[in-house]
Amino acid sequence: MLGILVAVIVGAWAALAQQVVDQSGREVSLPEAVTRVASVYGVATPYFYAFGAADLLVGARYLGLPDSPVGVSVMRRIDPNFELKAFPGEVGVETILALQANLVLLGPRHRELGAQLGDVGIASVVYAPETPQLIKEAIFLTGKLLGREDHARELWAFGETILQAAEKTAEALVLEARPRVMFVGTNPLRVPGKEMYQTHLIALAGGLSVSQDLRGSWQTISPEQILAWDPEVIVIAPYGPVQPETFASDPVFSSLTAVRTGRVFKMPQILFSWDTPIPESALGILWLAELLHPGRIGLDLVEMISTFYRRFYGVDLAEEELNIVRRFP
Repeated sequence: MLGILVAVIVGAWAALAQQVVDQSGREVSLPEAVTRVASVYGVATPYFYAFGAADLLVGARYLGLPDSPVGVSVMRRIDPNFELKAFPGEVGVETILALQANLVLLGPRHRELGAQLGDVGIASVVYAPETPQLIKEAIFLTGKLLGREDHARELWAFGETILQAAEKTAEALVLEARPRVMFVGTNPLRVPGKEMYQTHLIALAGGLSVSQDLRGSWQTISPEQILAWDPEVIVIAPYGPVQPETFASDPVFSSLTAVRTGRVFKMPQILFSWDTPIPESALGILWLAELLHPGRIGLDLVEMISTFYRRFYGVDLAEEELNIVRRFP
């Protein structure tokens, strides 16, 4: 009788250990062992790479990577097979079944796909990080999925070092010392609203986002609105065709303070995009803080980047790759 009771208790504990709550609030029953993972949400993919779990990915979206020659070169050293894993278009249940995935990483807009996967008995978890706190939650969610919570603590501690230094630096600034910053996406009129991570990134780096009062996510605005904002600094997303010359060569924007003072920058990209809510984005905060307030944060940008890539991606960066982030005017 005692043996039966012990078996019941152990079985109940094992069942409980296979439950996680994802970032949509769903309670998910995980497979006994996570062995084949498909990531249909580009933001979720970097979390698995930051845990050294490339071997588990059988299909994935690679956020901003295909358009970055440097990113592709670095990723080939981390995961030589990543191009064979990349999803070319929209992903349906049939694709997941063909890959024999037993866990699927979803984003907030994949609710219908999540339901369909549930109907065929495939577990899925939703990632929805848009703030530093939610990035922390996503890191620890990944740790639970992989049974590597010690690694999650180490990964978050690295990012937290940058966050704390950035917050301390930003808090010491008077309001007037925070430059007005406009972040630009895939065209010169596309800017993030207050719900987007890019807005948090600017604030953490000691800037004031000119688009922080816009509702929602990405918004398309008019040239007149940009002229009214008159940003002191323009930062362009690492993905997409927009370049500093896009603004410098356009007579409409010639009067902008950022253009007149030569403070229009393309954010660098070494692997994934630093303006997105992923573990690596802590480096984006550090880069932007160094750009806006040189030397004040007290951390060595190049050393922190090298350390992150070596410790969490298992790759040593070449000098020419590190030179991308050394190009401050």
